[in-house]
Amino acid sequence: MFSEVGTTLSFKSAAEFLYGLEKFGIKMDMQNIGALMEFAGNPHERLKVVHVAGTNGKGSTCAMIASALSSQRYKVGLYTSPHIVNFSERIKINGKQISEQDVAILTEFFQPEVVRLKATFFEATTAIMFKYFADNDVDYAIIETGLGGRLDATNIVDPIVSVITGIGLDHTEILGSTLEQIAFEKAGIVKHDKPSIVNAEKESVRKVFQQVASDRISRLSFVGDVSSWSNARVDIEGSVFDARVFDVEYSDLKIGLGGKHQIQNALTALSALQLLVESGEKITREAIYQGFERIKENTGHHGRLEILSREPLVILDVAHNPDGIQAVLESLSPLQGKRGILLFAAMRDKDAKAMITNLLDRFEVIILTQLQVARSLSVAELKKLSDNIKLSPQVFGNSFEALKAALNQTNNDSFLLITGSHYLAGEIMPVMEKTLLNFESC
Repeated sequence: MFSEVGTTLSFKSAAEFLYGLEKFGIKMDMQNIGALMEFAGNPHERLKVVHVAGTNGKGSTCAMIASALSSQRYKVGLYTSPHIVNFSERIKINGKQISEQDVAILTEFFQPEVVRLKATFFEATTAIMFKYFADNDVDYAIIETGLGGRLDATNIVDPIVSVITGIGLDHTEILGSTLEQIAFEKAGIVKHDKPSIVNAEKESVRKVFQQVASDRISRLSFVGDVSSWSNARVDIEGSVFDARVFDVEYSDLKIGLGGKHQIQNALTALSALQLLVESGEKITREAIYQGFERIKENTGHHGRLEILSREPLVILDVAHNPDGIQAVLESLSPLQGKRGILLFAAMRDKDAKAMITNLLDRFEVIILTQLQVARSLSVAELKKLSDNIKLSPQVFGNSFEALKAALNQTNNDSFLLITGSHYLAGEIMPVMEKTLLNFESC
């Protein structure tokens, strides 16, 4: 895009500058993103946005929507976070990551204003995304919130549809300690006179969304009220099922992501796509079928029950809260006859105790490791946690040694699950590629 524009900033320098902004932490207000957008000429106003929030499933739901629209031959921007291996994964157009050169050019463009505002990493990254998508004239931008919704930097948009996936307890120190408080923050992306689709079953949570939608005169639909599924055939590599969404039927719909929980994400994505169709957007059934089957190919969406190796069987998932871990456990039911080995790491601000407790019964061998980021649970903290739940794990000071130990104990009669954090996935995936252990990107 910007090849004709010169820059004095290298990608390495741009990345160092952006990551250096993490010292400003998280800011829950809209002032900085507003100033950054005004500085850039308000590129967000030139985008057709599908805005997605939620505790679990929002990344996969974003990918499903983006993949269907890409299959319709639209030019589709996809913004998700965090990345797994490299920064450019966050910003893609039809599955192609933003180039290092474009990251450098856009970082240099925003740098003076970012410095003046003391903007955060996420605010700067979001500004880069908006300008990149607008300057590339994408037909649609599928945008995932970073944290919450109401005060998230992405919430400067006026979307054509708002999508909210499952609500669970995560980031409670920021979003609130109850499901209702968290739902209120997520409901912040519901906009005046625009349709919203929400995946919520608990009545008290539904009432939060109903009140917000009423205040904003937004057409609100709940996934459970407008959709259903049947005849599901589920395994760790994908699912086939029949669906009914807003009275539109889909027989033998195949999802290219493993696990039963992806069916609910698919119903959420299907509902959003149907709302787009009802608003006049052209999306054929063929595009939906093709898009849902080719999610990874169309979007580069990885890290969800990802099979890294088949002999031995190594599975990676970025689940990082108790609800996400429970969904992964349920997805492993086809492997009931295999001995389970677990490699786990987590951030200090996550409920690691609950996650490990959920996993205990399924895994004979549990390996814990410290990650190379400041927020990681340390070896000392992992050992203390193990003592608290009367667990005798193997504990390693780095993920490379932990992975070697895990692979040495995994054979064709067992499987290895790697989970607990995006950061663990980011450290493991490059190593797995280099080991030549039949790594497949699926």
